[in-house]
Amino acid sequence: MTDTPQELPPPELALVRRFVVEASHHNPSTQQGDGRRNLAERELCATRTETRRRALALLRRGYWVEVFDRQSRELLAGPFDPDQAVPDYIV
Repeated sequence: MTDTPQELPPPELALVRRFVVEASHHNPSTQQGDGRRNLAERELCATRTETRRRALALLRRGYWVEVFDRQSRELLAGPFDPDQAVPDYIV
């Protein structure tokens, strides 16, 4: 183990958007066919903090919210129901 600080990633990697926050008017898990037509907003976020902030803001506005990995499109969190309690942990 060394006492030297960890190297920061190159600046171009810091701008990579890792997460996608999607908001919809209806429960996306019940949509048939192309559920993306139900999509109200889509946000690209680089950090977990930014992702959580955007997801909470969309929940408070009454949207169903899902969080995906940008590259793999894997569902990381959700769908979150705006009529339920705000989750303690999102990503």
